[in-house]
Amino acid sequence: MLYGQITHSYQENTCTLVIPHPHAREKPFHSPTPAEAAAPAEAEAAETEPGRGVLVVLPQGGEGCGSEELHVDRIRNCDIFIDSHDLYFFADVKLYKFHSRRTFDLRELKTLLIKFNPEDNHYQLCLRCLPPATAATTRDGSSGGGGGRGGASSSIGDAPKPKNVRKEYIATFLRLPTMADAMYLPDKEPLVQEWKLKRITDQCQLQLEGRERIYKLTNNFGYGYASKYSGPPEISDVDKSTCRVLEPHRLSPIQRRQDRVVDEMKRFSRDQYKMNFVELQVPSGHQNPLRFKPKIFETSMTQEQARLLHNLSREALQKQQKDEDPADQDSPLERLRQKEIDCGLISIMLAICYDVRTTNNDPTCESAWTRSILCPLFCYYEQFDNYRDVLVAFLRRAITYPLFRNFELGRQCVRDAIEVLKGGRNWLINQLLLTHQQFASGEPCRESFNTHYLEDYIRYVTNPNVCSDEHLRLLARNVKNVLMDVTKKHLNLGVTEIETELIQELMQEMRLTAGGESPSLQQGQSGDDDMDLDNDTSGQEDETTTDDDSVITDSFDSMDMDMRLIENEAVYVPDDDNDDDEDDEDDGGVDDDNEDTASSTTTSSEAEGNSVIEQCSNSETAASNSISTTSTK
Repeated sequence: MLYGQITHSYQENTCTLVIPHPHAREKPFHSPTPAEAAAPAEAEAAETEPGRGVLVVLPQGGEGCGSEELHVDRIRNCDIFIDSHDLYFFADVKLYKFHSRRTFDLRELKTLLIKFNPEDNHYQLCLRCLPPATAATTRDGSSGGGGGRGGASSSIGDAPKPKNVRKEYIATFLRLPTMADAMYLPDKEPLVQEWKLKRITDQCQLQLEGRERIYKLTNNFGYGYASKYSGPPEISDVDKSTCRVLEPHRLSPIQRRQDRVVDEMKRFSRDQYKMNFVELQVPSGHQNPLRFKPKIFETSMTQEQARLLHNLSREALQKQQKDEDPADQDSPLERLRQKEIDCGLISIMLAICYDVRTTNNDPTCESAWTRSILCPLFCYYEQFDNYRDVLVAFLRRAITYPLFRNFELGRQCVRDAIEVLKGGRNWLINQLLLTHQQFASGEPCRESFNTHYLEDYIRYVTNPNVCSDEHLRLLARNVKNVLMDVTKKHLNLGVTEIETELIQELMQEMRLTAGGESPSLQQGQSGDDDMDLDNDTSGQEDETTTDDDSVITDSFDSMDMDMRLIENEAVYVPDDDNDDDEDDEDDGGVDDDNEDTASSTTTSSEAEGNSVIEQCSNSETAASNSISTTSTK
């Protein structure tokens, strides 16, 4: 969009704005025929339709006076937005911005009358402002409207003198910009949240000076490649799931941008961004998109793509011979179209680079959706006039819609686009043709994107006379310089705050992991242990509660007796080593290993039985020995 300057003046509580028409410096219209001059009333009374201009013939005084055509439809083609201190006036193809130091009185703004002077070719409108005293009571050490140039003398006298009077005096003496004027310098442009501006176009009326008839403002704006398309698009060719603007000719470029920003703020997910901030959630078996290296110098074109390129190039030559006008090459409108074309090409390239990187240059069934949803040209028919807005819009959408929502991944896609602009013209043409095929053959059909953008961009890139290699390298340098200045705060989605919050959460989890269990859990476990101990002691004290308790007590007593027997046996086992060996042989050679589970499971009754048998055998041997001795005697 072209940006124009507004002349303003304050008088009491009224702000008067003078806005020049964007076509004020165009060549004058040709003189009408006598038939047209004889019927000015019929032309004025004709009903206006989209795309049809109403001609009003106005007499011009002075020497050599004649008649001049005035296209009323072009004058009425305006869109107006207002806020407490800001006014956006979009006239046909040019956007006018105004920031007021005084606060506009929006409560009294019911009907706004706009006067157009055909001689000077400019608009004039008056806006009511709140009294300066009211603004002074509501501000905090600064002027009510953010500090403007020149205020009402009565308000300055009533307000307290600022502390920097000496600096203001020196600035005036040296003809330097004062503190109030500094806020209107280009580098001190106030930050305006455009999505909060209120549209008042329906409340405005247009009146030509010298005439009593009042017109309503119309909406018939251009869209598509270089904004050369007008009228409603074919609804059957529009993908309603992706395209958010079904009637682009009814919405001004500023309204389309507002709709995009609001939709992105609604669809942005904090949790999804957190998941992809530390590490991308890449499915198993797939390469990490951040590690992919595109091969922009290795390209191949299929036969179908070559046929499509031939047909589009032939149409380009016919249109160039038909519409070529050397006189319009240096006009401001032509320079605007060139800037808009270049910004649109970069926007399409960024969406393609994202899809190529995330799919490892292997298109999937979702590639058409990805390339369309990441490009504001396709979704909102948006018009860009600077590279910074293009990068910011892409980065916002890259962390809002696709699968991998990572800021660094978006920046890497911008770097890929820079490399393509440096020397990958063939790769770019191949990808544009592939995107054209995806839009034409996919479901749902996205043929309108091909008609309004891709076909014209393919003709533009393949024409070296219009888009040379030097021009592409110049675009690469400009995008690279802008990328260095674009940060996360420019996205206006609170990304920095989300990352800080996530880092704090991760640090808290690391502290808990390093310190073990939390104190609350430890207290809960100690409390459970104390309850278990209390239950055990209470069970031992109460021995006559039930039969089950007595049985349990008896079993504990028997186990204690068995353990004592095992301990006594372990004491004298080493004294009878030979007997133990014989017992082992009788038992089938069981290995006497302390680590064997079988020896540890022998019951105390078996151990007691073995000790009794040994005592009996010893007594029998002693008796036989005594009998044998007596018989010998």
